[in-house]
Amino acid sequence: MTIPTPLQQTLENFETDLAFQSDEDSRKGASCGSSSVQMLSEFLPWGESGCFVLATTGIVELEYAALQKSCGIFDASCRGTIEITGVDRLECMNRLTTQQIASMKVGESKQAFVTSRKGSIVADVVIHVLQESVWIDVDVTVVPQVIEHINSYIVMEDVQTKDVSDSTHWLWCLGKTAFEHEVEQGSSFCLPPSLLGIKGKAIALQTNEVVQTWSSIVEQGVRPIGWYALNMVRIENSTPVFMIDFDTSNLPHETNMIDSRVRFDKGCYLGQEIIARMESLGSPKRKLMRLKMKTDDLPVAGAQIWNDDTITGTPIGVVTSSAISPMAGGIPAVLVMLAKQQAAEGAFVYMYVGTDLIEAEVLPLELELKDATE
Repeated sequence: MTIPTPLQQTLENFETDLAFQSDEDSRKGASCGSSSVQMLSEFLPWGESGCFVLATTGIVELEYAALQKSCGIFDASCRGTIEITGVDRLECMNRLTTQQIASMKVGESKQAFVTSRKGSIVADVVIHVLQESVWIDVDVTVVPQVIEHINSYIVMEDVQTKDVSDSTHWLWCLGKTAFEHEVEQGSSFCLPPSLLGIKGKAIALQTNEVVQTWSSIVEQGVRPIGWYALNMVRIENSTPVFMIDFDTSNLPHETNMIDSRVRFDKGCYLGQEIIARMESLGSPKRKLMRLKMKTDDLPVAGAQIWNDDTITGTPIGVVTSSAISPMAGGIPAVLVMLAKQQAAEGAFVYMYVGTDLIEAEVLPLELELKDATE
């Protein structure tokens, strides 16, 4: 059962004021003067665990603009935290992940895949190094499975794992000016841009610090944002998200995110042989790509994709995420998982949007942002 966010009541009571001046002199009998509309927050479920995240404070367009022009604050109740302690904590995580963890310094953060013996993804995680521990920042719905996986490979090492999701809460300050705002409490880390396709910082707080810290950031002029706006930005930036665009059934190469999460010059780790063999000799059976839409029709997640306009035979892929893209003039941004024979740049695919058959061009993922650690 997921712990409710400490900000639940604060967010429920938050109101976005939309004030405007009306001039109705040209309309006989109409009222004149100022008017104000208060917009209430909305929430949506995250996974099947009962977790809810803020969807919007009422005006998605303003939240989107804040992410593009300045910054916004997001209540990351969808993230869980696993604390790793013990002398061998860095070496242990280095053996179980695709990143170079052993040489990380205090205060550093890196994104990595936790992989199985067969090379499949157990979790997509952000690893934060503290003075006396390592934090595994991961989707809250998979925390128990990740702890079980790590514990199953601890033999003689001095390593202990603990789920601290109920006492550690994350806020994300995202956007161009995210690092300009002061935070007096908690621990701040640079959030890898490859996680969401946008720069920012992650703030880890004790539960009794969350409301005060969130309020102080908002008082500095930072706009609260919900998942709707954040989701638009990350899809525009071609950034897949674990448990949405890919999951534990996928191999790292199928995500098209190898550059940001896998190091091929490190020592042995679980699943390394399979991942290295695929890098050198093979190609994945499927791959995440993006589509260039020909119209402003928005395909929904789960929509099936075919390789020709006859729509016969077996579908060759599925839409994993989609959103209207203001940066593209309203043309949708779409992420898809395609069979390898169709996951080629320049190929054309087809899908239904309602009763209309829509054509789209296949393009590679293009994440232009670089991690601050590079």
